[in-house]
Amino acid sequence: MAEKTVRHEESRGVHILVMNHGANALDRQLMDELRSELAALAAAGPPPIILASAHESIFSPGWNLKLLADAGREELDEFLTLFNALIRDLFSYPGPTAAAIGGHAVAGGCLMAIACDLRLMVEGQPRLGISELNLGVPLPADSVRMLRARLNVSALDDLVFRGDGCTAERARALGIVHRSTTGERLLELANREVSKLASKPRRGFVETKRFLLGEVWAAMGRGAAEEGDAFLDCWFESETRERIKGLAQRLSH
Repeated sequence: MAEKTVRHEESRGVHILVMNHGANALDRQLMDELRSELAALAAAGPPPIILASAHESIFSPGWNLKLLADAGREELDEFLTLFNALIRDLFSYPGPTAAAIGGHAVAGGCLMAIACDLRLMVEGQPRLGISELNLGVPLPADSVRMLRARLNVSALDDLVFRGDGCTAERARALGIVHRSTTGERLLELANREVSKLASKPRRGFVETKRFLLGEVWAAMGRGAAEEGDAFLDCWFESETRERIKGLAQRLSH
């Protein structure tokens, strides 16, 4: 049996989902296990959760391009569908959520972090960013819906179009992350901040979150087929495939 990729811990009533899959490049196993944990917790309360990483310098680099560089259209379509479902599950989790960003969070890793209600990031070298456009693909349409509900226009422009990524300090100035701190204090601060949300009357919090974001969740659940087709068309452009394969090769060394 394959080793689990998500370690489930609990501290003072807060459930911590620790991605423990090397550098946490997203593959089917990691995404399936995250979705399974989220579903179980949503049905059991829902208690507050923190999404974190066991890797000392990487939160998640996004999709595992080494696995997908040679994927066919049908396989890529299935992977996109699974990723969209993971983002939707994180974003629509009824209870309070926080991302403890202790290292680089890029592309899909950045989107997972922003899907959480609170984002806390370690200061220094780690960067938070969206790099899809650099490769030649658009953001998945459901993730765009989520970003519009989370971020202001300046933050969207900086993340999506510049593609350079930003430090915790810059991300905080843009309103992308709520707090920045040292690595030693990250989980403690995340626990404290998400516990503040959890201290609100539970039913009121759940319903308020639904009132604020429910229309976006519903729109994500009924995304048009042509949106997925447009993403796949861009992915399978010859120049884009070369960029993806080149990056996958560099990641292998």
